Amino acid sequence: MMMFLPLGVDETELDRLPRVSITIAALCAVVFFITWVFPSEPLGVGEGDLRSMLEQSLVHPDLEFPPACGERLLSEGGRKLVTRLRARIEAPTDFVNVAQRQQALDERCQELLASQESSLLWRLSLVPARGLVQPGWLTYMFLHFGWMHLLGNLLFFYIASLLLEDAWGRPLFAGFYLAGGLFAGVAHYALDTSSEALMVGASGAVAACMGAFCLRFAQRRVRIGYFVWLLKIFRGTFPVPGWLWAGLWFGNEVLNYLVWGNNTGVAVMAHIGGFVFGFAGASLLRITSLEERVVAPALAAKQGGWVADPRLAEAQSALDRGDLDAARDGFTRLIKSQPDQVDALLALGRMELENGETETGMARVERGLLTLAGRASTDAVWFAIEALGPLFTVATVRPASAWRLAQAMDAEDAPPGASETTEALYSVAGSGSGAIAVRALIRAAELRLARTQDPERAAEYLALAKPRLTGEAAALAGRVQELDAEVARLAEENAWRRRDAAPTAAVETPPAPPRIIPCRIVGMTDMALSVEATTGQRRTLAMTEVLAIAVGLLPLAGPPGTPPRQTVLTDLVVSWGDAGEGPTVLRVNIVGLALNHFYPGVPPREAYARFLADMFERTHANALPDAASLKQGQYPRFNSEAELSQHFYGMSAEAA
Repeated sequence: MMMFLPLGVDETELDRLPRVSITIAALCAVVFFITWVFPSEPLGVGEGDLRSMLEQSLVHPDLEFPPACGERLLSEGGRKLVTRLRARIEAPTDFVNVAQRQQALDERCQELLASQESSLLWRLSLVPARGLVQPGWLTYMFLHFGWMHLLGNLLFFYIASLLLEDAWGRPLFAGFYLAGGLFAGVAHYALDTSSEALMVGASGAVAACMGAFCLRFAQRRVRIGYFVWLLKIFRGTFPVPGWLWAGLWFGNEVLNYLVWGNNTGVAVMAHIGGFVFGFAGASLLRITSLEERVVAPALAAKQGGWVADPRLAEAQSALDRGDLDAARDGFTRLIKSQPDQVDALLALGRMELENGETETGMARVERGLLTLAGRASTDAVWFAIEALGPLFTVATVRPASAWRLAQAMDAEDAPPGASETTEALYSVAGSGSGAIAVRALIRAAELRLARTQDPERAAEYLALAKPRLTGEAAALAGRVQELDAEVARLAEENAWRRRDAAPTAAVETPPAPPRIIPCRIVGMTDMALSVEATTGQRRTLAMTEVLAIAVGLLPLAGPPGTPPRQTVLTDLVVSWGDAGEGPTVLRVNIVGLALNHFYPGVPPREAYARFLADMFERTHANALPDAASLKQGQYPRFNSEAELSQHFYGMSAEAA
């Protein structure tokens, strides 16, 4: 004995409650009770009635089981059984009034047919012989014959529907489900338009969902449970790709149709038609890019937030769960259709750099950063470079690209820590040729002098620029001379400062302002934390990278005339900075913590307390203001984010 059943999709994360799927499942359950459980004879005709008619028709070889009842009340197997039994009938020795008996059988058949037609299940079913005008076209997909029929369909519906509704939104998914069921009914109807057999069940519409799932979530892992009884019992689970799970099911349906035709009592052609419809619908959305161009932006606008390209989300999900091949394939396909998809370029470039493919990876990262520089803010470019960490080698960037990146980051609102990277990029740009290279070296010297550090390095930049002050660059000679004088002045001041400084004197410099990066948490394990900035850039942090966790309550304005509510901000400090750079802080509001995902069913206050406890246990980070207060739920109150930042990242931050 062997049994294999799908149990669910691994690592399923939904952004919204699947209300349409829940409604469809609930409607199927309610209708099942009304049409099958509550009536004593759901089809209006019981097995005893049919058995009695059959026995009466077998008392004489000249009697005939009424054809109308045979066509509508018996299955194909039942009709074959009647034929075999009739072949064995022998004429009785006693007189039988055949005409009277036949008339009684025909009258009883008409009574049973009338009783069947009065049943709700019959009226709502799809019967091809009724023609094109019948309610069954839409109602049949909510009816079921028995518990196993209902539960089997709902199990497969659960596997395939949730992610589709989440990706496509409720209206599109609801329309798709009904259209898939309708198309499946048409496929069954076209097979035999004169058939009196009832067609009921959600399997045609569910097959459409499976066809769409096969393509849209091809790389998602479906968890299969198995039970094998061969001398001993073997049981467990194993994952298979979505395309393989749905594909094997479809192949089995096609094989059943080729072998058994339409004689199994199962509407196999409806399954095949529904699956083909679903696969074709998902293919159309992919070919036309409607999902990412229309559907995803519409969902984003409705939710009031940013929604990633669904293909990007799928590839990122594969990367988060460690399926590198699926992630690489997903990012590659996305870049093929959208060559300037920044997130895919940076993610795939990072993967290549980590894999030792330095030249390819840097080229892809460079392209992604240049695209980002043309679209986003300085913060976004800086965050993308910082996320790459040591994988991003400034010296390998092409001079022209280095110039463009440096220009993008060279802004008044640039984060304090961006200055050194900007200078390094200008330095690389200075290795090029022409007036651009001279301008880059001049700007690198200006940035170095602005920090009043190491004027000797600024002098090196100027020394490289001087021999190139020809042609168009000659106009820059005056600025080079001014900077030369500034270098000399700073060098002299530094010399006097060193001579005059007392050995015990210490000049206290005010701490640099913190760099606050608004984020949300998209993944959390015992070892790592995945965060996503408001720009859409993602970064995975080891738990040990979190140095401190700060918590504060802030007032949140409510409707006019009502007092403000309190919301909580959680800061994850990943760097305390240095003398010239303030702390780097990932700031997450209460919504961005996704507590309902990581702690489902837990009340918000308790979930937040558990989140803090888990984070402190996994990170061993410092607690701000202190561990005892946070453990007791005593969070400090502030009037604004600026006040919170000043409180935590002033002198106390330096001391920590």
